[in-house]
Amino acid sequence: MEKIALIAGCSHSAGSEIDGNEDSLYNRNHSFGSVLATKLGYRPINIALNGATNSGIARSILLWFDQEYDPETMDVFVCVGWTESSRMEVPARPRPGYYNTGNGSTPWFDSSANSFYRINFGWEGGNDEEREMIPPYHKFMAENQDMLETWSAKDVLLVQYLLNSKNIPYVMCNTMHMFETHPSFFSFTSYVINLIDDTRFYKPKSEQEESFYWKYKNLGYNNEKAKYWHHGEEAHSLYAEELYNFVKENQNV
Repeated sequence: MEKIALIAGCSHSAGSEIDGNEDSLYNRNHSFGSVLATKLGYRPINIALNGATNSGIARSILLWFDQEYDPETMDVFVCVGWTESSRMEVPARPRPGYYNTGNGSTPWFDSSANSFYRINFGWEGGNDEEREMIPPYHKFMAENQDMLETWSAKDVLLVQYLLNSKNIPYVMCNTMHMFETHPSFFSFTSYVINLIDDTRFYKPKSEQEESFYWKYKNLGYNNEKAKYWHHGEEAHSLYAEELYNFVKENQNV
């Protein structure tokens, strides 16, 4: 059997801008997920997409297993780097997709990504149609953070139950801030979060400061090659070591 590590997530999981480029084979091979895979003895397949939402990340994993997974020839381990909850997708009217153009180094592209508009704070759109339709969604997102967090928690559980059903070992982590955890916080979101298996999700309920990007930013790591919010090779290597220790401690391989 071939030992394969499937790595899914957003730009942080893709190693974006490690070498100054938004996407490259070097970035993907030196991302924390790929470094972790190598340390565990797996060949990394990094399908993370720049700008991905949590729903997109979950869907990419489901589709990869539907289209590519062969239990007779593959021994698969999965590393999922979830992104911030304050992102969402909206089904698009038929149109030529373009998200693949910014992810040319991925070995497998989730073509369904081109059927959705990505709505991220700070992104005004890549064409006139997007620039017109995005502002109302930004307002909706700002006013409904609990709903977005609930959706993200359900995406986590969707992947968790899929992988459990196939007896696939995995590790999940937060690359950006996922959930609010202040003492008075109680809603359907908190109920769903409590269903997450924290022996396979590295610090799922942690504060923002423990997510990959913010932790190493606050520790003073600075990628001078990056134009956007992305870490360099050293931070990825250190985070891979954190995940490796967590995986070994919980015997998740």
